[in-house]
Amino acid sequence: MTGALATAFVVSSCATAGSSAPAEGSSEPIVIGVSGPLTGNQAEYAKNWQDGFEVALEEINGAGGVDGRPIEIDFQDSQGEASQATTIAQRFVSDPNVLAVMGDFSSATSMVASPLYQRGGLLQLGITNSHPDFTKAGDFIFSPSVTQEVEGRYIENSAHAVGDKIAAFYLNTDWGNTAFDVFQDQADENGDEIVYSTPVEEISTDFKPQLIQARDAGADVAVFFTYYATTALLVQQAQQVGFADVPFLAVGSNYSDQFLDLAQDAGEGVYVDTYFYPGSEEPQVEAFVTAFEDTHGTAPNMFNAFAYEGLKQLAWAAENAETLDRAGIRDALRDGEDIPSVIYGEASYNDERRIDGPRFLWLHVQDGAFVEAPAFD
Repeated sequence: MTGALATAFVVSSCATAGSSAPAEGSSEPIVIGVSGPLTGNQAEYAKNWQDGFEVALEEINGAGGVDGRPIEIDFQDSQGEASQATTIAQRFVSDPNVLAVMGDFSSATSMVASPLYQRGGLLQLGITNSHPDFTKAGDFIFSPSVTQEVEGRYIENSAHAVGDKIAAFYLNTDWGNTAFDVFQDQADENGDEIVYSTPVEEISTDFKPQLIQARDAGADVAVFFTYYATTALLVQQAQQVGFADVPFLAVGSNYSDQFLDLAQDAGEGVYVDTYFYPGSEEPQVEAFVTAFEDTHGTAPNMFNAFAYEGLKQLAWAAENAETLDRAGIRDALRDGEDIPSVIYGEASYNDERRIDGPRFLWLHVQDGAFVEAPAFD
């Protein structure tokens, strides 16, 4: 991060104190709070966020900020824990300098804090929150992430095109159970047979018994609603027990270099769904990829893109708000049309405060890298 922009990115254990929001016309920073897992099992995702935020800050503040006011991020470490997320939410709500919030990473952690943001009239933008119920907490809760309801059915339809005997592995969390319920409902509609399914624990290290059962059940495709560390172990151990000759389809949270590093050769051929691919020839994607590579020396992934997009959307809302305050930012995002989007081209939010008309594509691992794959017919 350049010295000129370093002050726009604050990492601390508690929110910045303040007695009143800066008046319009002020040169004081516009503070955006972030709640995310800087430490703990999900820390890689927060690192992805930070890298995306940095590029967005360079662009926004390099162009003069919003009405001459720079954007500043106050990033709080939730450790991926609900108790920490609620404490962070209380601090952000009580600090009038904070005009909007992004996070937390997982839907379960975010949803515990959502009622606090709603009661405090502080917009919560869940940049990676796909739980169908996430935005139901109220009209200050938004998410550009596609819901599990939509993604789960898309993945099952793709699995249906590959085979009709499916093994499903899903995290034993509210997020994982919800994803599997949607997936199973769509399998029933498509006439597919889930020959084996099991919840798995994120802290587990031995999945061989479950993988053997999936193999012996005759599954001709396996689906993983798990995060990258768990999925990497699953595909490695699947290879060890002779269950590696069927297609593996994984949810988009596995679109991470950490999955490639952890899975090694066992990751070859694994399919991952996504909404963002840096190899796209769309102008907004090419511009973002160039800026990201100039800053970080590598291509961005989906989580970098969601972080970049989230901050850019909030800056757009601040720029277009009738009043530069919490309600004004909410209203601008709610009512906005053709909001610039690196992921969707242009975006707007529907009545459920979700993106209208989301799109998907499939990637697969080839020679240790994610490359675009044809859609499953």
